[in-house]
Amino acid sequence: MIMCPSCQSDSIKLNGHIHNEKQNHLCKKCGRQFVLHAENKVITQQEKALVDKLLLERISLAGVARTLEVSQVWLQGYISKLYAACPDDLCADLPHQAAMQAHLKDKFDNYIYEISPLKKHFSV
Repeated sequence: MIMCPSCQSDSIKLNGHIHNEKQNHLCKKCGRQFVLHAENKVITQQEKALVDKLLLERISLAGVARTLEVSQVWLQGYISKLYAACPDDLCADLPHQAAMQAHLKDKFDNYIYEISPLKKHFSV
């Protein structure tokens, strides 16, 4: 019997598969999605040190995530913690979270525009 980890309901339906082909489930009561027997990867200090070196070499975030087999969400959170730990007297203009989100949204919108079949209708 499968039960929701949040509300303990047994009203569960199958909800496709995640990136590694494990079955995803959806709780009909609370809407939580979950995978049975999830494997949370623990990032070691050696891997974090390697991330630091790759970032200093200006390797792309996608490249770092692929190489070390970590999620881009974890990597962005790790980088945010690194920025937060920087001393205030660096005289560096670090981007605010809202500015980063706006920049990423613009890049995503431009990408969607470039691959859109409707591009010819909107070209200037």
